Amino acid sequence: MIIHISKFRLRIFMGMFILLLALWFSIGTFVGQYLENSPEGKVVVVFKFHAPMRETSPQDLVIERVLDGTIVPFNYNWLTASTLRVEFAENEYPRGQKYRYKFNTASAMIWPLWVWASGEFQAKVPLRFVGIDNRDSVPSKGPVIIQFNTEVNPGELMAHFKGPKPGRLEPVKYFSPEGYLEDYSRWQYWPESKLNNTQDYTIHIAEGLPSRNGGKLTSNIEAQFTTTPEFLILESNPRPGSSGIWLTRNIFITANQDLKTAEISINDLPGVCRIDGNRVDYLPNRVLSPNTHYKVTARLVSKSNEILNYSYDFITTNLGSSRWLEIKSGSSIKLWVMEGKKTIRTMTITQKSRPAAPTGTLYEQNRSTTSNKNSKQDQWIWLNADILLHSLPEGTADNHSQLGIPKTYSCYYLEQEDLDWLISYMPQGFMVINH
Repeated sequence: MIIHISKFRLRIFMGMFILLLALWFSIGTFVGQYLENSPEGKVVVVFKFHAPMRETSPQDLVIERVLDGTIVPFNYNWLTASTLRVEFAENEYPRGQKYRYKFNTASAMIWPLWVWASGEFQAKVPLRFVGIDNRDSVPSKGPVIIQFNTEVNPGELMAHFKGPKPGRLEPVKYFSPEGYLEDYSRWQYWPESKLNNTQDYTIHIAEGLPSRNGGKLTSNIEAQFTTTPEFLILESNPRPGSSGIWLTRNIFITANQDLKTAEISINDLPGVCRIDGNRVDYLPNRVLSPNTHYKVTARLVSKSNEILNYSYDFITTNLGSSRWLEIKSGSSIKLWVMEGKKTIRTMTITQKSRPAAPTGTLYEQNRSTTSNKNSKQDQWIWLNADILLHSLPEGTADNHSQLGIPKTYSCYYLEQEDLDWLISYMPQGFMVINH
């Protein structure tokens, strides 16, 4: 059987197909949306669809912040089968940001209709001055951190701002996955010269300052702040100008404010800084060298961003040409043979794992040569903290009875050649500094 379709009917079918295709495309790509009036800190957006939607279709909706791509969690409710109300909080500043939404093939009630629309929206937030960060403790050299509730027009702020001294205004930068971005709701005022410590100051912001989303500041602002107390040193150890300082003396500086960062350098004495509140300790890699003039140079920054440059000097005790040992424990234990301030020899030694040898200033108590069961001569040096320096051949257990040496609290193991040399070179009762 042959079916004849006239050209007229074919045109009608084609027209209906195109109309249905256009309707399908329109339902999928065009979604009406408007913002409801809501209190600051809350965004309410209403989406109007061209077809009734399934109740679960909001699960296919994604809202992200345009500024940094952060996904925004939201709550929703259906006003009608084709009207969706979505709300979410703007808890942080700046508020009134721009958001991007996308429906990922959300299902309508009528098959085969889906919605894959996308777009942007932005809440209109009236511009408001929030305040000054840490207004009772502002750094005397700046910055004074000024916070608005939404982004201000960066090209207009300077014309509406007056500080206690001429200065510059810069937006605060923050790090995001896209790199460093500028927050135009948060500004830094840097006075061109230092403000007085512990003094009240006022900033003025004139009404009419425009925001980036079209609003304006509706009243003049006067905001006060107080600068921090003067940043001072309370104590430094060793005391400035002191002499005869022992080689293990702690090195620290205490200030009158808690520290944010600290840098300390000492000539010929590398080390690291450790901050605890308002005190910074300097931990040198080695003990102080005898009869040495040290100069300490420090740069301290308080948590309120006050900066203090400080230096002083001290002189260590004079050991003359006395021979002594320095031992530094750690993953790789080093032993230095010293004569006064001169390094004679360096050795790598090992230590009995448990118990560890105590730190501090020790002295030789005894040294001896004894015979073990194998008739070998084993030499050892006994320190007054019950620590033994002796050799331990590879593959041999540290069994003092079998080795023919006295039992002690802990041990350091040396190569036999190094131990022989130490016994011949070091005087009786020599000093050992273990750290």
